[in-house]
Amino acid sequence: MLSPVFPGEYIKMISIQFMAHADAALRPLGLTCAQSDVLLYLNARGDQETTVQDIGQHFRLKHPTVIGFLRRLEDKGFVTTAVSERDRRCRTIRLTDKFSEVQRVMNDIRLYLDAQASRGFSEAEMAQLEEYLSRVYRNISES
Repeated sequence: MLSPVFPGEYIKMISIQFMAHADAALRPLGLTCAQSDVLLYLNARGDQETTVQDIGQHFRLKHPTVIGFLRRLEDKGFVTTAVSERDRRCRTIRLTDKFSEVQRVMNDIRLYLDAQASRGFSEAEMAQLEEYLSRVYRNISES
């Protein structure tokens, strides 16, 4: 008899599958799922100054991890970094025109993966699932 799968295990398995499919779809763009998430975060911030610390706080990543992401994205031409005008100790990150060239494809990949994940669910079920997952996240974040 198989042992039961706990909710946390399902969440991990779903995350692994989602990232694997996203990584495969993004590979032709020279990006990973995690790099794509950082780019989409920067894009969502618009003209607002974004620092390494902002990215670290948003994704709950340590400074060296964020620096590694940004170096790779800069090497690939997706971002530039500069000394902050507000605080000379900080570096700001800006998207380049290369991001706008791949933005539509990145959004299409995200929409496709979301559609695959929600296949067979009604709108009401999806709203309920989102509420449940949000509650699980809040519960785990508070502990």
